[in-house]
Amino acid sequence: MKSKGIVLLVVATLIVLPLTIAFMMLPTAEAKAVNTVMNTQNWQASFSQKLKKDSIAVGDVYVTNGKNEKVTATITLSEDQQTVIVSKLTVGSYQLHVEEKAFLQSELKTKAHVISFNVIDKIETVKSDKELQQYFEVVLANQQSTRHVQSDNFSAVSESAADTASNKSEQSSTTNNQVDGVEEGDIVVVKDGYIYTVKDRTIMVVNAKNPKNLALATKIQLKESQYISKLAIYQNLLIAIGDEYLEKVGTSMTMATIYDISNPQKPKLVREVGQEGYLQDMRITKDTLYLIGNMHPNYWILREEATPDLKPKVYDSMASKAYRSLAIDKIAILPNTMDGTYSLITAINLKNGAKATANTKGYLGGSSGLYMSENSLYLTTPMYNGETVMPAGRMVMDMIWMPRAVDTQIFKWTVDGTNLNFVGTAEVKGTVLNQYSMDEYKGNFRIATTEGNTWDEKDISRNHLFILDEQLKELGAVKDLAPGEKIYSARFMGDKAYMVTFKQVDPLFVIDVANPKNPAVLGELKIPGFSNYLHPLDDTHLIGIGYDTEQRYDAYSKRNFTVTTNMKMSLFDVSDFKNPKEQATVKIGGKGSHSEVQYNPKALFRHKDYNYYGFPVILYDEGKKDEVVYQGQGAQIYEITAEKGITLKANIIQKSDGAQYENWEQLVQRVVYSGDALYTIAPNEVKSYQLTDFKALDTLPIK
Repeated sequence: MKSKGIVLLVVATLIVLPLTIAFMMLPTAEAKAVNTVMNTQNWQASFSQKLKKDSIAVGDVYVTNGKNEKVTATITLSEDQQTVIVSKLTVGSYQLHVEEKAFLQSELKTKAHVISFNVIDKIETVKSDKELQQYFEVVLANQQSTRHVQSDNFSAVSESAADTASNKSEQSSTTNNQVDGVEEGDIVVVKDGYIYTVKDRTIMVVNAKNPKNLALATKIQLKESQYISKLAIYQNLLIAIGDEYLEKVGTSMTMATIYDISNPQKPKLVREVGQEGYLQDMRITKDTLYLIGNMHPNYWILREEATPDLKPKVYDSMASKAYRSLAIDKIAILPNTMDGTYSLITAINLKNGAKATANTKGYLGGSSGLYMSENSLYLTTPMYNGETVMPAGRMVMDMIWMPRAVDTQIFKWTVDGTNLNFVGTAEVKGTVLNQYSMDEYKGNFRIATTEGNTWDEKDISRNHLFILDEQLKELGAVKDLAPGEKIYSARFMGDKAYMVTFKQVDPLFVIDVANPKNPAVLGELKIPGFSNYLHPLDDTHLIGIGYDTEQRYDAYSKRNFTVTTNMKMSLFDVSDFKNPKEQATVKIGGKGSHSEVQYNPKALFRHKDYNYYGFPVILYDEGKKDEVVYQGQGAQIYEITAEKGITLKANIIQKSDGAQYENWEQLVQRVVYSGDALYTIAPNEVKSYQLTDFKALDTLPIK
């Protein structure tokens, strides 16, 4: 983005603000559009009021170039008649013109819209500190203009802005990764008979080669200000990733600390690499470690200082002992974003002992969701709309703009080692639940979203599945599934997609995505309860882990309502895609029972040879009235097969013994195996068991 354009953007925003406040009591048709789009993608503008179906054909909607000349472009109207889509434009500056008569009649005031936008073929790096400062001045201006004003101001500001993998041993546990070949890391990792786990500010290295005689091999002492959230192993390297607060620098860093564990009893520090901000997640694929995080610069200081340094800090112990600002040519502005947050991506080549140069890039435009394949990285961020709240007894000028997520913006990079190439961005209706609602298959990106709210009768929720091509252009979609419900879990398995929605019952949808241009729902199964997590057993069977539910009656409101009861695990048979079945189910504990695996699939234990699946669990049961009574905690292991269904093999539970609540120090965090033994890892101890009959073998206290 050019400096001149940013300055004009600030001026345009400040001019629009008083006009918006002056007319905020008059409801007007809103427009929302972005100011930049890649030439490989379509640009679109969305309106709060429908347009006439023939508005494009009769010439009431058209595009001009920078010389105000009409240009030939492909202009289409969405099915709901509220979005204008423009495609097949070359690189340059354009304006979309929507005449007042293009709109259908409604109670809203209509006006002609002229929305400027740019088509680019690549994102450009920021040219200077001055240009970077001007960007953040625009962000400040936008934030001030949306404070204490009505929701139509969002439209005005938006329109104004537009105008201007590791070596895996078959003899030990591995992380429950979403994508084969893409390592995600976890809080416990296992290699060659040694278990690595974090307790407070220490990495404990447990020698588990003899499960009958567990021993603490060594401790890796961390810094007082360091908090580790992920461990990963690549060949003979142990990688510890987490946040570290640097008091001298006055900021937090996401730091990857790499150790050589060729001799597990004497780990050697190899290198530290960091980026300012907080970790979103990490991945390892094709010999490269990727750190993905967000950094929120203190651009409010612009009100006090003339030339603050708003570049993120980076650190690499192999290059320098100093914390340096990221070079300006490593910073770029993502299309369609003005939120003032950095997405930071650091790529580290792990080959030859991780001694090659690290590459960090900063992209202005924050993110909250992440999906990564071996060749592509996708980041997502919610896009917000506004609604107005007027506090009781307050003046109109005190009306507060309250944002809520309505859509999702997607950013894509291709990755090749430490090289990252930005592909483009797209927007889809609704918000995404988690990484399992996203997937890449044969170059196409699939994403499942929920639009609206289950509690809002005016904007009833509905669920969608979109398929985008390699350039993020929409190929096909399944829309408006399960009105009034929202997605609780999703899983993509090749040319099939599975989606669980819920409000009162649990519909499991089977969706055929083999033809990306024409995805279709094949079958649906409705049962009580819902699954938080879906895990593939084989090509035609799914394991679902979640809650059972029941209907109750509220005498006051005279309405039925749904409550969760016990945990529930189901085996779904989808071999007949049109008629999915709940082949087997088990209830786990009573009301209040739960497991980390319900919201963190890393907690799932798997052993392919034995068909074992397990997880840590905390058991409660229903007491008097609405009370729940603590029963115990530990882990459960099940044998699950398509032929036999679900069989409990081990109930490794420490009973409550009168305690009212679970003891955090004793909570089992992970279940892993190495050789012929199974291990439970808690903050204060590691226990070993026979893998065949689960006989207790040894306990190692951790202090």
